[in-house]
Amino acid sequence: MHLPRTAAAATTALIIIILTAAVDILVITASPNQQLPNFTAVIIFGDSTVDTGNNNYLPDAVFRADHRPYGENFPTGQPTGRFSDGKLLPDFFASILGIKQLVPPFLHPNLSDSDIRTGVSFASAGTGYDDLTATIAQAISMDEQVEMFEEYVARLRRVVGDDAAKETVHGALVAVSAGANDFVDNYYDLMTRRLEFDLSGYQDFLLSKVQNLVKVRT
Repeated sequence: MHLPRTAAAATTALIIIILTAAVDILVITASPNQQLPNFTAVIIFGDSTVDTGNNNYLPDAVFRADHRPYGENFPTGQPTGRFSDGKLLPDFFASILGIKQLVPPFLHPNLSDSDIRTGVSFASAGTGYDDLTATIAQAISMDEQVEMFEEYVARLRRVVGDDAAKETVHGALVAVSAGANDFVDNYYDLMTRRLEFDLSGYQDFLLSKVQNLVKVRT
């Protein structure tokens, strides 16, 4: 990739600031004098920053974390599909909140009813808010992640019933982490979208995608 240093730093820093700020909030809230938020589950959408293994189950995915050095500091010492040598932020969210230790990928073939009750990740490495980004990486698009979420809700209803499922979803911590791949793949590297938009225009285009995602989710 040939993303200019300033642009790469800006997009990466944005994600890091947002996600680390969320962790800081949870840690501060977990202080002895304060009670943790009572979230029912952890539900994750996004890219490699929060993909806990879905790409392992995509045979054509360009990006996979099923080999070393990924997972070297994971409890099992083995790669899990997480793009990290250990846990990812969704796992820390779930652990700090006392929900569970690890957030599994939705595509895991042995996903248990307990995992369904406490949340999963729909994220896919290489994806973005722009559908073209997911196509380039053969990843799960954000629209497809929303469809997977609907499948998740349907199974949740079968497991706990309609009323409890509604309470679980409404009380869940929902996190979305994406956007960097859109700029890297479609604006600075392949420059596909630069033929259609200036930088401000592409930012507006992506923001409209985010707004649509939130509307569908709510």
